[in-house]
Amino acid sequence: MKKLLLAFILFSGLIVVSFYKHESILTAYAKFFTVSNATTGADALVVLSGGKFTRIPHALKLLEEGYAPKILLTDEKKGSIRFSHLLPNNEMIAQAMIEELGLIAPVSIIQSQKGGATSTFDEAYDLLKLSENKKYRHLILVTDAFHSRRAYHAFQTVFEETGINIEMSAASNKIFNENNWWTSDQGISAYVLESIKYPVYLLSSRNVTFIRND
Repeated sequence: MKKLLLAFILFSGLIVVSFYKHESILTAYAKFFTVSNATTGADALVVLSGGKFTRIPHALKLLEEGYAPKILLTDEKKGSIRFSHLLPNNEMIAQAMIEELGLIAPVSIIQSQKGGATSTFDEAYDLLKLSENKKYRHLILVTDAFHSRRAYHAFQTVFEETGINIEMSAASNKIFNENNWWTSDQGISAYVLESIKYPVYLLSSRNVTFIRND
């Protein structure tokens, strides 16, 4: 916990210095969180929960470009709010986008082992079970740029010594990106929260259940 507090203090200091120095420091800081190393020939594109309207379109673009022949969507746990069951799930949103674009794209949900993933580690364990059953050897994870390094760490940890190649493809965001994230509330929220979540994932076990997936 002391290390986490120290990391947060260092981050806060960096932000203060950055505003007085130059935008390039803030851009470089954001780029640290981005991992995007996808190559063609994967068995599937795996869209992580959260950011549906950036991640799913990006996965469809990769599918069109021949990176993989199918799309898998992680099973996100429904909220406890009233009428949450009426909200569209990831598969429904993906199918609507596919129809709108006039594409033919195989899409399916990764079966959750606990009634819906609540963290990135949950998503990794769900995908590992499916990968072992389907004999997948090469997978591309699709998520937002700010989430990509933490996601990469979680999946690399869970898939360690399996021989399955895990790669990342960072989806772009029309509201903010690495070069201007500090100019919008959404961008500041995303990177400040990620600055806390990433150290927690590094310092915690493989079963981080108190940070929801996003």
